[in-house]
Amino acid sequence: MNNWKSRDLSWRNTIIIAGTLVAIAGVYWYFCWGIPTTVLLVRHADRQSGADALTAAGTARAQVLAHLMEKSGISAIYTSEAARTQQTAAPTASLLGITPAVAASSDVANLVSTIRTNRYGQKVLVVGHSNTVPQVIAQFGGPVVTIGSNEYDNLYVLTLCRCRWKSVGLTNLQYGAASP
Repeated sequence: MNNWKSRDLSWRNTIIIAGTLVAIAGVYWYFCWGIPTTVLLVRHADRQSGADALTAAGTARAQVLAHLMEKSGISAIYTSEAARTQQTAAPTASLLGITPAVAASSDVANLVSTIRTNRYGQKVLVVGHSNTVPQVIAQFGGPVVTIGSNEYDNLYVLTLCRCRWKSVGLTNLQYGAASP
């Protein structure tokens, strides 16, 4: 009889341990392999020399961006305070019915923190500048990126998992007419 009780206790302990391991694996999966956050980053479209407004080519590029983003599942758009970033985002925002949030170009850390905190598992568009787009990518843990002064056609797709130790995926695509 004593032997039967020890087998019953052993079986119960095995079930408890297995259940605990399954629960730990589930929590690990949720936090590390759950829904990724996707940040799409572009530099503002082509602008007039010395001005903040877009050129005709820039306006056309902004329309191409809107067409690309139409079925992307974007839930938020961030621009800087500069008119050229807002003009680049405007067609996409209008098409998707999203009001862009303005983030100070001097405070990239705050933008990254806002996306990490408030946009987990979502797709977000960031329209920035040749210096801020690489900073955002770097602050998320991505590779070093350089954008030339005449480059307007890069679309960076940054895929973030919740685990801090998980590597960040970065894809660089081109959209619209090739930059000069």
